[in-house]
Amino acid sequence: MSYNSVNNQNSVNVTALLKKTEHYDKDERYMAISDLRDFLKRQEGTTHDTATERNICTAVLRLLHDKSNDVQAMAVKTLSDLLTTVQQEQVVEIADSLADQVLDNSKSELRDVYSIGLRTLVKTIPAPMGERVSQRLVGRLLDGIQSLEEEIVLACLDTWAELLTRFGSSVVHVSRQHQPLLLQCLKLLNSPTPVIRKRSGNCMGVLSTVLSDVLLNQMIQSLLEPIEIPKSKDQDTRAWIRTLCTVSGSVGHRMSQQQIDRILHLFLQFTKPADAVTGDDEDDAEMGVTTDEHAINVVNELRESCFMGYESFITLCPNEVQPHMDKIIQAALAYMSYDPNYSYGIDDEEDDVAEDIDGDDDDDEENEYEEEEEDDEEEEDDDDESWKVRRSAIRALKGVVIACSKDPTRLWTKTYSIRQGKSSVVALAILGRFREREENCRVELIDCFNQMLASLVAADERGVLRIANDETMDDESASSIDFGQLYTSKLVKASEKILEIKKGNERSKSSALSLLSTLCNVPGGIGSSSAISSVFNHIQVFLSSSGGKDATAHRESTSKGLRLDALTTVHAILSSKNHDPAWMRADIQNKLLPQLCLSVQEQWYKVIAEALRSLAHVPIIVVSGVDPASKDCKVVAQMLYDAIQPLLATHDVDQEIKDCALDACAALLMFMNDSLSNEQRENLLKLLLDRMQNETTRIAAIKTLAVIAGCSNKIDLSPILAESVRSMGSFLKLSSRSLRQTALEALIVVVNHHGNSLNDPSGDLYSSVLVDLETLVVATDLHVTQLSLRVCEAILSVCPAAGATFRSSVLGRALALSTASSLQDTALVSLLALFERSITSSAVEFQELFEKLHQQLKPDMSKSATYHLAECIAAAASATRPENTKTVLDGALDAMKIAILDETDGAKVKDLQLSVLIAGDIGRKVDTVAVFGADFADALRVSFVRLLDHSVDELMYAAAYALGNASVKSPSVFLSEIVQRIDSSNKKQKHVVLSALRDFIKCGQKLSATDITSASLQNILPPLEHNCGDAEEGVRTMVADCFGSLACLHPDEVLSKLQSILSAHSEISAPGGKIPEKDEISKKNAWVSWTVITSVKQAIAGKVDAVKLAAAMPTFVATLKQEELSLRTTALLMIYASVHHLPQAITGLLDGIIFPELYRVANLKLERKVDLGPFTHTVDDALPLRKAALSIFASCLENAPESMDINKFLPVLANAMGDAEDIQLHAHQIVISMCARQPSYLVASIDTFVDPLEKTMNKKPGQKTGTELERLNDWIKSSIRVMIALNALDGVPSSGKFGQFVERTKSDAKFAEKIRTIEEER
Repeated sequence: MSYNSVNNQNSVNVTALLKKTEHYDKDERYMAISDLRDFLKRQEGTTHDTATERNICTAVLRLLHDKSNDVQAMAVKTLSDLLTTVQQEQVVEIADSLADQVLDNSKSELRDVYSIGLRTLVKTIPAPMGERVSQRLVGRLLDGIQSLEEEIVLACLDTWAELLTRFGSSVVHVSRQHQPLLLQCLKLLNSPTPVIRKRSGNCMGVLSTVLSDVLLNQMIQSLLEPIEIPKSKDQDTRAWIRTLCTVSGSVGHRMSQQQIDRILHLFLQFTKPADAVTGDDEDDAEMGVTTDEHAINVVNELRESCFMGYESFITLCPNEVQPHMDKIIQAALAYMSYDPNYSYGIDDEEDDVAEDIDGDDDDDEENEYEEEEEDDEEEEDDDDESWKVRRSAIRALKGVVIACSKDPTRLWTKTYSIRQGKSSVVALAILGRFREREENCRVELIDCFNQMLASLVAADERGVLRIANDETMDDESASSIDFGQLYTSKLVKASEKILEIKKGNERSKSSALSLLSTLCNVPGGIGSSSAISSVFNHIQVFLSSSGGKDATAHRESTSKGLRLDALTTVHAILSSKNHDPAWMRADIQNKLLPQLCLSVQEQWYKVIAEALRSLAHVPIIVVSGVDPASKDCKVVAQMLYDAIQPLLATHDVDQEIKDCALDACAALLMFMNDSLSNEQRENLLKLLLDRMQNETTRIAAIKTLAVIAGCSNKIDLSPILAESVRSMGSFLKLSSRSLRQTALEALIVVVNHHGNSLNDPSGDLYSSVLVDLETLVVATDLHVTQLSLRVCEAILSVCPAAGATFRSSVLGRALALSTASSLQDTALVSLLALFERSITSSAVEFQELFEKLHQQLKPDMSKSATYHLAECIAAAASATRPENTKTVLDGALDAMKIAILDETDGAKVKDLQLSVLIAGDIGRKVDTVAVFGADFADALRVSFVRLLDHSVDELMYAAAYALGNASVKSPSVFLSEIVQRIDSSNKKQKHVVLSALRDFIKCGQKLSATDITSASLQNILPPLEHNCGDAEEGVRTMVADCFGSLACLHPDEVLSKLQSILSAHSEISAPGGKIPEKDEISKKNAWVSWTVITSVKQAIAGKVDAVKLAAAMPTFVATLKQEELSLRTTALLMIYASVHHLPQAITGLLDGIIFPELYRVANLKLERKVDLGPFTHTVDDALPLRKAALSIFASCLENAPESMDINKFLPVLANAMGDAEDIQLHAHQIVISMCARQPSYLVASIDTFVDPLEKTMNKKPGQKTGTELERLNDWIKSSIRVMIALNALDGVPSSGKFGQFVERTKSDAKFAEKIRTIEEER
C-alpha cells in the first residue's frame, strides 16, 4: 500500500472519530475521544495536514467543557498525547484557548478542567516549543494572579508553579518575570483567603529554586521583615512563616549563615518546648492553652512546617545548624510528646517504661494499645491532627541522628531539659515514647531509634563511643555508655509491648522486629536467656497457631511481610555472636524449631528461604556443649532432616530456596552428623550429588560439598566421593570460568581431606582429573592456573600412582609456566609447591626435572623469568636428597669460581646468573653450614662477594640477591658480610649491598618469621640509620625499604627508632618550599626525614601493626607542617597510604591535624616562570601537593567517610575541577563516585560545579593533533560524564544554574555525539 493511500485511510478514520465526538450520547463521545487518544499514540511521529490537526484540536478543546465528567477527564488525558504530535502553531492556539477559559470569569464551573488542561500543556509540550508558549502565557498568568476572582488566582498560581518548574531558568520570557512574580506573590501572602496564601507560598517555593542570588536574598529578606517586625499587633504572620519554611526546604543550602541564623531563631520562637502541652499536664487552663480548634489547627500546621524546616536545614546544612542544634533537639524532644487531647496516665514516660518492665501483670495494661484505640474511637477525636506535629518533630530528630552519625555521643550521654522540669538524654526520651498511640508516629520513633542504634554500633567499632562491657569498663580512651544496664531490657520490653498488639499495627510490629535485629549487633545482644526466650515467645505467635486453631488459618491472618520480618529477626538472633548458644538451646528445641520447620512449607519463596537460613544456624547451637549422639540432638536432627530434605529434593522451586536448602544441609551434616542415621546421611549426600548434576544448582552444590569436606568433624563422603570427584573433573572441560574455578577450589579441599579414603589404587580416577587439568595451566589466567596447580599437588600427595599421567600431561605446562614473565604471587608459590611435591612423591626423578628446567633457560629471557626459573630449580633441589642438593650447589660454585668479571657474552652471563640465583634460593631453604659444612658455606660467600664487582649489573644484583637469601638460614656467614660492607662500599656497591640486606629482610617478612631478623636487629639498624641522609636518592629509597620491612616484623623497636631519628632531624629551613643551596644541615635533615617518612609508607604497605603505628603516627604526621616541598609531598603520600591500607591507624588524627593542612594545601599554588628561550613556561611546584591531597580526600570518602566534613570538602572539589588536567580528571572520578555514596551533598552544592565543567567542555582544540587531540576529547567527555551523572540524581532541580547548563549542553550540536556515546555506556 502506498504512503498516500495510508494517509487517506488515516484521514477517513480521524474524520469518523471527530464526527462521533459530537454525538448526543455521552457514551459515544467518551468512546470517540478514547479511540482518538489511542490513534494519536499509534501515530506518534507522524505528521498530519494542517486542517486535520486543527479539527482534532478543536474537538479536544470542545470536549474539555463537555457535560460528562468522564468525557472531560478523557479529553484532558488526550490533550497530553495531542500536544506531542501537532505543530507549534496548533500548540500555541491550544494554549491561548485554555488561558482564555481559565481567565474567563463566566467559566467558573469548568475552570478546574481548563486549569488541569493548561498545566498538562506546560508539562508535556516539547522543550523547543517552551519559548513560544511561555511568551504567550507569562503576561496573562501574571495578570491572572492579580484578579479579584479567587479561583482564577489559584489556577494561575498552580500554572505558574508548573511553568517555573519546566522553564523557570531556561526560557528568557519566564526569567524576566521572576521579580514581578515575586512581588505579586508577596502581596498575596496578605490575602484574607487561607488557600490563596498557601498556594502563593508554594509558588514562591518553586520560584526560589530558579531565582538569582540577588533575587533570592530579596525574597528571604522580604519574608523575614514582616515576621521580625510586624506592622501591627494583629498582623497574621503565619503564612509568611509557612512560606519561609517552604523556601528553606527548597534552597536552604544557598542561604548564608546569617540568614540561617535568623530563620532558625524565628522557627524556635514558634516551637517553644513550654507550649508542647500533653494530656497529662496538670492544668492546661492555667497555662493559657486555647480551646479554639481552628486556631489550634493553624498553629499546629505552622509548627509542622517549622519542624520540616529544621529537618531540611539539618540535612542540607549540618555545619551551619550546629550553633542551634541543642535548641532544635530540645524542641523536637518536647513536641514528639505533644498530644494535648490524650492522657497516657503517667507523669514521666521514662519512669513508665521502667514500671512496665518491672511488672505487667495487670490485664488492663496488657492490651494497652487496643484500649487506647478504643478510647480514640469513643472520644471521636478524628479531627485531632496534633500527630502531624509529633511526626514532623520525630523526623527532625531523625535528621539530627543522621547529622550526628559521625559522633553520636550527644544523643546517648547529653541530658536535655525538655519542659515542666523534665529532662532526659535523647535515646531515653525516644524509647519512652514507644507507647505512642498514633501508628505513623510510632513507626517513625522506632525507625529513629533503630538508626541511632546502628550509628552507636558503628561508633563503637571506630572507638568514638564505647559500649561498655566487662572488657571495656575501665577504658578511658573514649566516652562509654552502659547500654546493657540502661537500655537493653527497656528496649526489649518496649518492643514486646508493640508485638503484643492483637490487631493491625503491622508497620509498628515490622519496625519493632527490625529494631530487635539491630539490637543483636550491640555487645551483649538482646540480653539474658530470659529476654531471648521472651522474644521467641512473641515471634512464635507470628509463625504458629494460637488457641488450638488451625495453623494455616492463623498464618493467613498474619501478613507475609510480617512473617518474613519475624524470620529475619530469628536469623539475626541465632547468627549473632553476642548470644551464648546455651541461652537459646532449650527455647529452640521446645518452642521455635517446630514453627521454623512449619515455615518452610509456606507458599512465598522469601519466607521459605529465610526460614532455611534460620534452620542453618540451629545445628551449631543445639550441639554446642552437648553430645551430638544424645536423644535430644537426634530429635532435633530428625526435625531438621524432615524440613530440609524435601526442599533439597524438589527441583521446581526458586533458586534462592535451592541455595538456602544447600546451606542448611551443610550445617546439618557438619554439626549433627552423629545424630543422623546412615540412611539419612547417605540420602542427603546423594541429593547433594544430584544437585551437582543440575545446571542451575551445580555451583552452589560444589561450594556446599567443599564446606562439608573441609569441616573439622570429618564426615564419611565415601558414598559420593568418587562420583563427585569425577563430576568436578568433567566440569573443568566446560567454558564457564566461574564453574571451573568453583570446581577447582572444591577439588583442593576434597582431595586434601578425603583423598586417601578414595578406593583408587590404580590412580585412574585421579589421572583423568589430571588430564582435564592440563589445558588450565596457562600464563594468561593465573588464578585458575594456581588453583589447578594446587589440585595437582593434592593429587600427587594422596595418589603417587598418578605420577605417570602427571609427567605426560601437566608437567610440560608447568615447565613452560616456570619462565613466564607474568608469573607471580600465589601462582608462583603453587608452582614451587608442585615441583617439590613431584620430587617427594617420586612422580618425577630429580635429575630429569633438573635437566628439563635447565633447558628452559634462554639467552633473551627476561629478568623476572630467570629469577622464577631459579626458584623452581631450587625448590626441587631442596626437596630431594642432600647429595643431589650438594651436586647442584657444587655446579653453581664451580661456575662462579671460573667466572670472568668482565664477561659480556649473553649466553654465558645468563647461565652464570641462573647458577648464582639457584645457590641463593637453596641457601634460603637449606642451612648450608649445618648440612654441607662451614668451609663450603664460606666458599659460597667468597664467590658471591667476588661477583659484587662484576661489570654486568645483572650478575652484580644476582650476587646481592643470593647473598641476602643465603643469610636466612646461615646469618653468621652471609649476613655479617652484608653489614660490614654497607659503609665500606663505594656508592654503586652501597646500593647493591643494601639490596642484599633488603632481600634478607623481605624473606623474613614474607615468611612472617621475626626470629630470622630479631637476632641481627641491633647489628642492622646502625648502618641503616647512618645512610638515612645519603645524598643518593636510590640509596635512601633502599634504606627506607629496609626500615619499612623491619617495622612490619619488629614494630616496637623500629617505629621507636624512626621516631627518634625524625625528632633529631626536624630542624629544616625551606623558605618558599626550597632549601637554600648553602644550608647543608637543612639538606641533610630533609633527606633523613624523607627517608623516615618513606619507611613508614613502606611499612603501611606491608601491613604493619595498626595499633602500634597509630601510637607513633602523630610524630610522623607532624612533617606535614614542614615547608620543604618534596618532604611535604612524601608526607602526604604516607597519609594516603595509611588511609588506603590502614585507616584505623590515622582516623584519630584526621580532624585535628591532617584535614586543616589538606585544606591549606588544596588551595596552594607556587607558580614560577621558566625561560625556555623563545618562550616561557609556567611551572606550579605545588601541583604534586594538590594531587596528593585530592587522593587523600578520595580515599577518605571510600574508607573513612564518617571522618570527613563533606560540606567543607565540596568547595575544594569544585576548585579541583578547574585545576590542572590530571587533577580535574581525578575530581571527575570523585564526583561520579559520590553520586552513589553521598548524593544529597552534591545536590546541595550542584551549582558550584557548573563553571569549571562548562569551561572544560568548551576547551578549543587549537593546533592539537593525534594523541594530544584524543586526550582533549577524553577530558571533555569526562566533564560530560560528570554532568550526566549529576543530572541523574534525585532532587536535582530542572531549572536554576545547573539546569540551564544541562539545557545548553544538550542543545549544542558539538556535544550530541559525545552525550549519545556516554549514555549508551551507562
